[in-house]
Amino acid sequence: MSRIVRNTFLVMAGTLSSRLLGQVRQTILTNLPLPDTLKDAFWVAYRIPNLLRELLAEGAIQNALIPVLTSLPAAEAQIFARRFGAFLLGVNLVILGLGLVFAPQIASALLWLAELSLAQASPLRDPAVFEQLVLMIRLVMPFLLSISMASLFSSMLQSNERFGLTSFSPIAFNLGSIVLMLLFPGSVVALGLSVTLGGALQALVQLPALKGYGLEFKWHPAFRLALARIGPFAFTTSVRQFLNLVLLSILAAYPSAAVTGFQNGELIFTTALGLLAVSPAMAAFPRLSALAGGGDLPAARELLRRMMARLAVPLAFAAAMMVALAPWVVGTLYAITANFSDANRAFTTQTVTALGLALLPWGLNQLLLRGFYAVGQVGQAVSVTVMVALLNTFGYWLFREQGLFVLNLATAIAGWLGLVIYTRRLQAFQMVTPTEVGRVVGKTVLAALPAGWVAYTVAIQFGIPAFFWQNLLPLAAGGLAGLTVFTGLAYALRLPLKPR
Repeated sequence: MSRIVRNTFLVMAGTLSSRLLGQVRQTILTNLPLPDTLKDAFWVAYRIPNLLRELLAEGAIQNALIPVLTSLPAAEAQIFARRFGAFLLGVNLVILGLGLVFAPQIASALLWLAELSLAQASPLRDPAVFEQLVLMIRLVMPFLLSISMASLFSSMLQSNERFGLTSFSPIAFNLGSIVLMLLFPGSVVALGLSVTLGGALQALVQLPALKGYGLEFKWHPAFRLALARIGPFAFTTSVRQFLNLVLLSILAAYPSAAVTGFQNGELIFTTALGLLAVSPAMAAFPRLSALAGGGDLPAARELLRRMMARLAVPLAFAAAMMVALAPWVVGTLYAITANFSDANRAFTTQTVTALGLALLPWGLNQLLLRGFYAVGQVGQAVSVTVMVALLNTFGYWLFREQGLFVLNLATAIAGWLGLVIYTRRLQAFQMVTPTEVGRVVGKTVLAALPAGWVAYTVAIQFGIPAFFWQNLLPLAAGGLAGLTVFTGLAYALRLPLKPR
């Protein structure tokens, strides 16, 4: 476990650093001197390359290529990486060209879906705002190319268990974006280009570690294996982004600031999910794959069980604090200037509260999903993900007129149902049992519920202040009280609090 623990902490440290800077970037963006409708337009535009990012970059490339790279001799792996990089570049250039040419049609399709779902005109349909939306789609599309290459570089490094630079490279993305927004705070062009510049920097900072890496436009026999793995991974890891695209399309017909409010809350959710679930699961995946692929199924099962028990503890506590302390968390992170509107604050708080209920199941699902891939059950992983996706999408449609809080409850409901489905399917391959998962979830929830109630009870004594620094005291007092209760109950329930 020592190497896994070391890699886990390295990945978590990089994730935490980049997420903190990402939060700074989000706070700056939310407080830019621009109308809420233009901020909403930016997020709708950014979701286009962000969806394709999961298909052609971080989700599919990293998870699918690592097993291929590790299965080849070192010299052959380098040849494959050069040739696959050239192939990936070509695919991205084609998509980039299509995005630039058909940006108006893409924007119209998104707004048509929004207006169809709620039977009302979108605020983004205003001609002046629509023109800016089209412009921003074109400005953010090159981000896909740079982030795809950055993900390829990360896969090459991680295949050799070099997690340091890859974990910290997103810092370059956030720094580049922050600098450009600060230099031109009132510019829509700078806002759109901020993510494109950031993506380029994230790729460039990894190049020196690859020692003369170049592209080679030739076929490689391992392409078939890589593409066969990328297909299922592209689907399973892009589900969350696809669901967000559907949700954003619905929100585009909501009042101004709803899209930005959702994005603010989503960032808090994904930060917690990335730090507490995705990073540890990524760090454990190479070892889990090696154990299961080498036929040592009992050791793979034990590793999965230990990881599940340890991930559940921080996930449950973070979920309780998100639900209980949402108003003060939002005020601390975003209420920096008068540009953060009351509507934005209300929508952000509703999103954080609802997504807090989704954190524990979605976090455990991240780990269990990798259990399927470790035992070679790609089809099972895809079919379960389809079920969860359909549940989440159906919930969005069902709750589309009920407001942002209820709308985001669809994610929580789908996450809990998905956890049941993942567990039962994975049980067939002797990796987990419903009893094991139920025991872990039950104990952590028993500790989290009282902790959340105590945290809210303490924080509400201070009221809900308007500006960020006034939220610090109730947030700290409530969080400390909740942590004290949670820790005491965790010890009583014999939950694992320390890594081994």
